[in-house]
Amino acid sequence: MKEIFIPAVLAAAFCLVACEKKETPKVSMPPTPATLVSAVGKSVPSYISTLGTTASLQSVNIVPQVSGQIVSVNFKQGDMVKAGQILAVVDKRPYEAAVKQAEGNLRQAKAQLKIDELQVERNRKLAKDNYVDKQTFDSLLAKVEIDKGIVASSEAALDDAKIKLDWCDIKAPSDGKIGLYNIDAGNVVAAGTSVITSIEFVDKLFVDFVIPSQRLYDAMQKMKADDGKLNITVSYLEDDMSNRKRQAKVQIVLNKIRYETGTAVLRGEIENSDHMFWPNQPVRVVLDLDEIKDAVLIPDICIQTNNLGPYVYVASPYKSGVYIVKSVQVKKGQMYEGDMRGVEGIKAGDLVADRVSQLRLQAGPFIYRATDKGAIIGADGKPLTTPEAMRSFMVEATKIADELRAEMMKKAAAAAAAASEKQSAMKAAIKAAEEVKQPSVAK
Repeated sequence: MKEIFIPAVLAAAFCLVACEKKETPKVSMPPTPATLVSAVGKSVPSYISTLGTTASLQSVNIVPQVSGQIVSVNFKQGDMVKAGQILAVVDKRPYEAAVKQAEGNLRQAKAQLKIDELQVERNRKLAKDNYVDKQTFDSLLAKVEIDKGIVASSEAALDDAKIKLDWCDIKAPSDGKIGLYNIDAGNVVAAGTSVITSIEFVDKLFVDFVIPSQRLYDAMQKMKADDGKLNITVSYLEDDMSNRKRQAKVQIVLNKIRYETGTAVLRGEIENSDHMFWPNQPVRVVLDLDEIKDAVLIPDICIQTNNLGPYVYVASPYKSGVYIVKSVQVKKGQMYEGDMRGVEGIKAGDLVADRVSQLRLQAGPFIYRATDKGAIIGADGKPLTTPEAMRSFMVEATKIADELRAEMMKKAAAAAAAASEKQSAMKAAIKAAEEVKQPSVAK
């Protein structure tokens, strides 16, 4: 731990050394008020915080499979629809006519097949008795096989006509939320090209996010230990809405690193029956990894920065409600709920200054504890409520601060005197060494 050295006190100490006969006027100044919080020790997860985007579990463009004129649109924009619901209807008349034509062709083919099969049966015995030559009979058999092929082809044509007729009712392929009209009733659509609308399945969503490639191994090891799954927390990106969050599971890791960004892509799945999230929404993703045992957490506002890096003021009780503070360099860790940050360099239970005036600390690293509203906290740890108690406390605290300040001045003066004496000794030694080097002059 590094103690705070006060420029004003050091200046006064050097003044005592330089002007021993002059009296230094006594300055009484109370300690600086500060709010203190205790460093908390607890086990917390190591995590990766990153950004992601939600995506529909199913996203479908509704495209007609047959060409024709739209005669009705049966949905409202933005509605929730069910699989199989008819969304729009293409004019069925040409396709109904095609079905009838296919049915007629099938009847003809079946009738011709029946005639030719009867012809074969009539000539079978005659061929056996050689009243019909073999070549003629074989031709009759072949004609039946051709008829069977025509029947099968006609049946397929009828099935195709019925399928196209069924496609005239454009149905929702899945549950979901439907989009806007792209085509109105009366428009002519082309099969496979005209997009009528789209459906996004929103009761479950994917969340795609990236992590640094160097952390992928850690994530994969954690996934292996947890039966092939990773726990993530998905929340709104906006700070004032970060309480809108949900737990999710990750099971998919993309099979390549993105070379340009040095990141790996992972995909999780969110239950979203209440529609808290929407497709293509940017979100914050926190991926939990290993647990950090006995971590030390303090409010992030306590951490300040100097030329050596981040530091905090740690307060130690002295007496009568007066504390001595020290500047302690720390190493910053990760953020957790409640704006708490993990740190290294202090221990759990240490009192850390939350709010303190650095300008007033120039008069000495002595503080008394106060509430957020400025009320004095006495030696018993309770706020003082009466003017008499406040006055008595401040008199005693000022007296203690003066004593500590005087002690620091004496130590600083002694240190300055020792430094001056050491400097004088070094000068004398240098002078002596130079005299030894000079040759003596003969008289």
